[in-house]
Amino acid sequence: MSRLLFILCLLCNSSAFSEVTRKEFAIVKQALHKSFEALKSSESEVLYINRLIPGLDEDYWWKVPGEDASYVRTESEGRIEHNIYLMGGLARSSEISVEGLALIGCHELGHGLAGHPRKEGSLSSTEGQSDYFATKICLPIVLKNISTHTKFKVRPIYRELCSVQREYKQNLCYRMFFALESEIYIFKLKDPEVKFAAHSEEVSLNLNLSPYYYPEPQCRLDTMINGILNLDRPECWFPNGARNGEGRI
Repeated sequence: MSRLLFILCLLCNSSAFSEVTRKEFAIVKQALHKSFEALKSSESEVLYINRLIPGLDEDYWWKVPGEDASYVRTESEGRIEHNIYLMGGLARSSEISVEGLALIGCHELGHGLAGHPRKEGSLSSTEGQSDYFATKICLPIVLKNISTHTKFKVRPIYRELCSVQREYKQNLCYRMFFALESEIYIFKLKDPEVKFAAHSEEVSLNLNLSPYYYPEPQCRLDTMINGILNLDRPECWFPNGARNGEGRI
């Protein structure tokens, strides 16, 4: 009986969505391309998403089973090439929504467009800076360019957090917080305690520019929340930044 209750509890707490379809995947890519044109700082910059590799099937990246995403910057013939890779396995995960996939794409784009601070020895923005760019700058633009919407229930925490901001209309704000549910799924793989109603306890005294450094999962969620609410980057990774959890409610 207790085992049955445990399984039912897991099902009740699941935030599973219908997996992103091939058509929706294409819509997200198109929205990212359109948003990139508005965000890039130079006409010499171009964006490739799941760039085809000569000799491989054109569906190669869609067929990749891994739940991964990545960014690579290259330069060719005077052009700055921003390369984003969104694996099909990520889109097909039942925990990733269309909005969540857009947010993940925004984070990867942030590595190329978010500016300082950048990783040591690289032109790629740090993970924390890319997280902040993803929700503060990129996501609201991309969501406006996506024609399809996932149906979702507005949780009380969305209403509570959105009540402290005046930047966006309520429905867009709710949709951005819904997008964060997909990131929470990913963050929980490393820290099961990550949630909206918590905040990081870490305080960074020095900026960590190591190319291998990732802020702890709750700090990354806090950073994305602050981006939506137009708050400063949090002190859990950005020295002298906004106090952890301050200004939310």
